[in-house]
Amino acid sequence: MIFRYKIPSWNGITVEMYQYLIEIQEADMDQLDKILYQITALCKTTEEKLNKISVKEFNRLSSSLAKKLDKMEGKAVDKLKGFKFNYDFKNVTLGQYIEVNHFLREGQMNNLHYLAASICKKGKLDHEQRANEILKLPVIPISYSVAKYVEEFKKFNDSYKGLFGLDDEDEVDEIDDVVEFERSLNKDDFNSRYGWIYSTKKVAEFAGIKVEEAYDLPVIQAFNYLSYLKAYNEWEKEQHKKEMDKLKR
Repeated sequence: MIFRYKIPSWNGITVEMYQYLIEIQEADMDQLDKILYQITALCKTTEEKLNKISVKEFNRLSSSLAKKLDKMEGKAVDKLKGFKFNYDFKNVTLGQYIEVNHFLREGQMNNLHYLAASICKKGKLDHEQRANEILKLPVIPISYSVAKYVEEFKKFNDSYKGLFGLDDEDEVDEIDDVVEFERSLNKDDFNSRYGWIYSTKKVAEFAGIKVEEAYDLPVIQAFNYLSYLKAYNEWEKEQHKKEMDKLKR
């Protein structure tokens, strides 16, 4: 028996196609319909044509699809189709960090192309242009490359986990700039809230540069500035407390 359709190899499944498969899988519909739509997308056919195939062929395609999705193996890459990926945070700017932070909050797989665009370069293409081209690339190397970067992202955050957040017991007499920035972030989750526009402004003021230039600073340098501002703020609070204690005596 000659089969007309075939589930493509992972090399033939692009980021855009895979995101669509995930979208179907998360949709509120019958499981059989999900399989039907996924096969239709992967085989680049229509529902009308697929409804005409034999039960045997549909079962074969369904089984092939299940095996494919169950075995998604690959590795991160340094280069792919002219794109160069960076995983070293010594070479990550504050702007890139903020982009990744934002897209991760919105969903890693849904924003896979945007995340990949934030960690790579290709000629003079801007972020949106890179993201659009990445949609057409094989999903395996892109997803593994983003996953590798996210692991480095988490390690970097852990190294600065004491930077943001106020304890519930903290009593602040006067809200200064650094405290306001801290409160703009969630005290329990380093990445759960924003405040990046404000924090970038404070970095720019401290460095004596324009806000636009601050986004191009190495993120390590920017976070070291914020760490200093936080430490200085805490020192000032301690000095203020000591002065108040003296007055009460």
